Amino acid sequence: MFERYTEPARRTLFFARFEASQFGSLSIEPEHLLLGIAREGSALIATLSPSASAEAIREAVYGQVQMREKTSTSIEIPFSMPTSMALNYGAEEADGLNHKHIGPEHLLLGLLHVDGSIAESILRGQGITLEAARGVIASDTAAAPPPDVSSTIAQIRQRVLRLADASGEAEKQALAEQIFAALDDIPRPRT
Repeated sequence: MFERYTEPARRTLFFARFEASQFGSLSIEPEHLLLGIAREGSALIATLSPSASAEAIREAVYGQVQMREKTSTSIEIPFSMPTSMALNYGAEEADGLNHKHIGPEHLLLGLLHVDGSIAESILRGQGITLEAARGVIASDTAAAPPPDVSSTIAQIRQRVLRLADASGEAEKQALAEQIFAALDDIPRPRT
């Protein structure tokens, strides 16, 4: 399910799980995901609304969510149904923007789809709406792959070359050339 997630998106989920445990929650709720986004993507939030900040979002969540006894970080904490919906909406948003990856920006768009959630209410209160956020994200990312793709491509090229050289077989060399051609077709991040 998380193959398309960028490293920042995966860290966002890790932080969301941590926040859920700190609140003593038995499931990862949309507000925990929002806290994860705020922790990982504070620049994203500032880009979407000049009046918004990660700190303001944290304060709003802490002001609206009741703290319970902390949950151990060693137990599994599942996603709640609204959070699962936000993750699915985030994937749909990535697809709609023709992005091959899912980043924290897509997860934020997914949260804006979950009407009535604390997270959606806080984002709207910070001046972040679905339509405006989608427009900013579409223009900022322009369907570029996540920044770490270039280094991954370079590593794959080196491994394929070693494999092709080690075998010495013409067929494997031809396969390596086909792989290189496919890799060359992958768009590189803007610099």
